[in-house]
Amino acid sequence: MTSVAALLVTRDAERWLPALLDSVAAQTRQPDLRVAVDDGSTDGTRDLLRASGFQVVSSSTAATDSVTRIAHNFAQGVQACAACDVVVLGDHDDVWHRDRVAHQVEALDSGPDALMVASDGRIVDASGVPTAGTLRSGFPVPAGWEGMSPAQRMAAALRVSVATGGASAMRPAAFPDLDVPAGWLHDRWWSLVALARDGLVVDDRAVIDYRVQPGQDVGLDRAAHGAGLVGRVGALLRDGGRSWAKARDLRTRLRPLAATPAIAEAITVRNALRR
Repeated sequence: MTSVAALLVTRDAERWLPALLDSVAAQTRQPDLRVAVDDGSTDGTRDLLRASGFQVVSSSTAATDSVTRIAHNFAQGVQACAACDVVVLGDHDDVWHRDRVAHQVEALDSGPDALMVASDGRIVDASGVPTAGTLRSGFPVPAGWEGMSPAQRMAAALRVSVATGGASAMRPAAFPDLDVPAGWLHDRWWSLVALARDGLVVDDRAVIDYRVQPGQDVGLDRAAHGAGLVGRVGALLRDGGRSWAKARDLRTRLRPLAATPAIAEAITVRNALRR
């Protein structure tokens, strides 16, 4: 039977955790392992996690920018869960739908080559009240996705993100490398790696309530995450150093992972900037 871990990354989340932890406890398919990487919480976050059966690991990153810190924390957490077949990723302020774990494990088990499943989520406000739209409203799957070749999907996903980490699950053992280059968010990079290996499952089921609240370090407006190579040309002008580093990452880190020559040829800065 597929073993599954629930992974959370937390920081001063005492306000939000009760609803999230209750939703994990109510899953129709219970995780075999619960791990949280905590990034220096000073409130009651760690006590709440431990009371709910989570193993709490302290973040080991020294990065100062939030994007790199978050990516490192998730990578550290996935590595701590590496003994499990599937790791379900969670943000500390969301709520999981009751069949989230069961659904995402099934989605990965149905495709033997699947590395990662990227599902949808219902957007709620700080109080948990649903608002208009879903995660896919902000990060839509490109038109015609189902009929695209793996290389075409790769080219399309370089322009716009198709995965949000809090609504994703992955097979850690299937990834050639779990390391996330500096400046990339974990979900953006891992989804590109999965696409390079022809192993990303794009799922239209909403599996979480994605909470939008003022204290988020990274939210729906994350241009660096959702707009290809940092918002294409405009952001290249605003943030040239990091953007050119990302261009190098595509060439030297992502392209060698491609499952086929056609996918490798699709991993170009030109595709990332194309409208």
